[in-house]
Amino acid sequence: MCFSFDVKLFNFRLFVLENKNTIRGTVAVNKEKDYIELEYGNSKIRCYKSGKGEEHLIAFHGYGERSSMFLSLSNKIPDRFTLYAVDLPLHGSSSWREKKIRGVDFIFILEQLMKSEGLEKCSLMGFSLGGRIALYLTEKIPYLIENIYLIAPDGILSSGLYRSVQSVPDVIKFGTFRILVNKRTAKLAERLYKRGWLNHHNYRFSEVHFATAEKRKRLLIYWMALGRFDPDWKKARTVIQKHKIKMKVFLATHDEVIPSAAGRVLTQGVEHSEIIFIHSNHRQIYRAFLKKAEELL
Repeated sequence: MCFSFDVKLFNFRLFVLENKNTIRGTVAVNKEKDYIELEYGNSKIRCYKSGKGEEHLIAFHGYGERSSMFLSLSNKIPDRFTLYAVDLPLHGSSSWREKKIRGVDFIFILEQLMKSEGLEKCSLMGFSLGGRIALYLTEKIPYLIENIYLIAPDGILSSGLYRSVQSVPDVIKFGTFRILVNKRTAKLAERLYKRGWLNHHNYRFSEVHFATAEKRKRLLIYWMALGRFDPDWKKARTVIQKHKIKMKVFLATHDEVIPSAAGRVLTQGVEHSEIIFIHSNHRQIYRAFLKKAEELL
């Protein structure tokens, strides 16, 4: 007696069983004009589609950004990619009415987007927070991923303080956030910046994301969620090598957020990988990348 065994389907169903308490039903797909809208639980995730290339690229922006940052990439090299630029939860045209954000949410959103487009495999691109998400997805479901492009990716090397905060119970994380993030600390950040005790990136981040109650609420949700989709770079490196996924890591020469060592630890021993340094800082790296996208990709 012989039978067929679909390893990919088995792995995905096993993942579903392990995370059954986090699944919020099915995903309905509505296509209209240039975007796809995924209805996930009580939330909606907007994905903008452009280009007609053979490589299907799903792109995740950074924190506080929008999917529109990627549309110029598709305009620049329209024949290389069919691009799906995702508005992350609580960003752009996406809405999020779930109580939490979990790693499993991103996995089901990706899987359903691929299913709706009839894709067996895709490539991933991520900038900063989006790089963390792309790497997490690659670690968890590598059999769906063909290529991965990481631009100043977050989540590879974290400070001891970050790891300590993310490992504590949610109630302590919540209390820590309330102490650190408020209008008073935003004013304190301005004074520290003027005295040269705080770098420009951290000052701008506090100025923008501490400004209103709505922005502080969004920041709180992601602060609580980061530990739930924290990639294990050692496991990611192993599966990238095992599944022969091609990887390019783009790092800024003057990045105040992402250490250059992040690229080295991720690509070490990985056959089809490359680190490319771009003369820029963290905030400007994507613009600098875009200018040379044709030759860099």
